[in-house]
Amino acid sequence: MKFVAQRPVTIHSVRNDTRWFPFVFRHTDGSLLLYIECGYDAHFSPFFRLRSTDNGKTWIQDPVVNVPRVSTAHSFKNGELFEIDTYGVLSSKEKDTYLFYGAWSHPGKPNDVVKKDFIKVYAPSFRPVCLETYQKHPSYPTYPWWDLFNLATGKKEAQSSDVFLGGAYFTSIIEPQDNILLALGYWYLKKDPENWKYAVGCFESNDRGKTWFEKSIVAYDPNLPEGYDEATLVQLKDGRLYTVMRTGGYLYHAWSQDSGKTWQKPEQLKLIDSDIMPGKVWPVCRKLEDGALVLVYGRPGKHIIFDPSGTGTEWQGHFDLHNWELETQKFMGVPENLRLRGDTGNKCIRYWDSGDYLALAIIGAREMLVFYDVQNFVENWNSYPVSGVRMVKLSLD
Repeated sequence: MKFVAQRPVTIHSVRNDTRWFPFVFRHTDGSLLLYIECGYDAHFSPFFRLRSTDNGKTWIQDPVVNVPRVSTAHSFKNGELFEIDTYGVLSSKEKDTYLFYGAWSHPGKPNDVVKKDFIKVYAPSFRPVCLETYQKHPSYPTYPWWDLFNLATGKKEAQSSDVFLGGAYFTSIIEPQDNILLALGYWYLKKDPENWKYAVGCFESNDRGKTWFEKSIVAYDPNLPEGYDEATLVQLKDGRLYTVMRTGGYLYHAWSQDSGKTWQKPEQLKLIDSDIMPGKVWPVCRKLEDGALVLVYGRPGKHIIFDPSGTGTEWQGHFDLHNWELETQKFMGVPENLRLRGDTGNKCIRYWDSGDYLALAIIGAREMLVFYDVQNFVENWNSYPVSGVRMVKLSLD
C-alpha cells in the first residue's frame, strides 16, 4: 500500500496580498470548508473561507465571516456548523472563565440566520497572559475583538493592561457521542509560571459548544522546545482517543482509554518502515472509512504518512509532498532558481516560500485532498509570482 498523487493545482491566489495556513473541514452536507488566513503571519490576522460542493473541483468564497479568526470548527449531524474564535479573554465576573466569540450556522443555507454568541471556557489549570505582552510582537487586535475585551473586563473602553488572554487555543474537536464534544487546546500552565512552555488540555462540552469544561491535562513537559501545543484528535476504531502533538521538534503522540479523563505518557511518533523522524508543526490526523489513519505535518517540508492498523502504532509509507511540488514545477518549466526552496539550514523562510501548514480532507474510501500555502510561487514558465493555496489529490492504493 502506498500513496499515489495527482499533480498539485492552485485553487486560490493573489499578487498583492498574503495567504497563509489553510485548514479544512468536511461538513455534514458533504461540502468542504477551507479556511485561509488573509493577513501576515501574526496574531489577530483575519481568516476567510472557501467552500466546495464537488470535492474540491471548484471553490467559491463565502461572503460571511462568523467569527474574526476561526480556530477550529465542528459539523453536527443536522447540518449545523460550530465555529470558535482563536482568542479567549479572562472574565472579570467568573473565576478561571474565558470568553470567546462563537457562531452556529448552516453553510449550505446562506439565507439562514447565523447565531452568534459568547462562548465560556472554564480552564482552571491555565494562566492568563496580559494583552500588553502581545505589543512586543508585530501584531495587535483590530476592531472585532474590542467588544469582547470590553465585555470580559466589564469596562466601557478597556485598555491593553486590563485584558488577559487565555483559556486554550483550540485545534481539534470531535463528537464521540451525540451532542458530547471533546476538544484539544493548548496554553500556558499556572503551576509553572516561570516557564513559557505550552501544555495541551482536553475540554468537554455538552451544549453544542456554548460552554466548555477542562477535563484533563493531556501533556506537559517544560524540557521540550515548546512544550506540547498544536494537537489533532481522533477516535480510533476501538473507541480510544488518539492525539498527535507538536513540540517544536519531533511529533509526539498519546492515547486515552477513558474518553479523555486520563492519558498515557506521550511518546515520540516513529515510522516502522523508515528512519524519518516526523516533525515539526501542525499535525492533522484523519480516519478513513475502514479505520486506517492518515497524518500530514510540515516544516521543514510537507509530508503525509498512514497507519493501516488504525491504532497509531504502525505509521509508514512516507510521501514527500515538497519534492512532489518541486517535480511539478520542473515539469511545468519553472527555472530551478524560482522553485520552492523549503527550509534550509534550519532557518525558517516561510515568509517567502511556504508556511508548511498542511490541511487534510478525506473525500472517499481511500481518497484525500491536501492543501498548503505558497509564497512568491511560480506555477509555470510563463507565470508571475503569487501568494496562494495549492491542492493535491492522493489515493492510498
